[in-house]
Amino acid sequence: MSDFIAKPIIERSNYLVGLFELDADVAAERYAILDRVTMKLIWQGSIKPGVTVTHLVRKSYAIDGVIVLMIDDNETFNAVVADGVRLPLVNSNDIEIGY
Repeated sequence: MSDFIAKPIIERSNYLVGLFELDADVAAERYAILDRVTMKLIWQGSIKPGVTVTHLVRKSYAIDGVIVLMIDDNETFNAVVADGVRLPLVNSNDIEIGY
């Protein structure tokens, strides 16, 4: 079940937005995206095996960077954290997200 703090970008516009894509480790079962500046949760959810997690986020997150956290539910492996991840800026009309 996905849960988000930041409102997802659904409307199409000609403004640039950040594209978050996560091709997760096969052992990872959940992920979280944090705003690097405020440390607030942007989005969290489950990872389906073989599926790339994709979200459109505000331009400021793309420019300032985000923190990505991946964990496995059975605690076999340590959490994986990627700090300062910069996201590409894209036109939302050119991307198909599925939500």
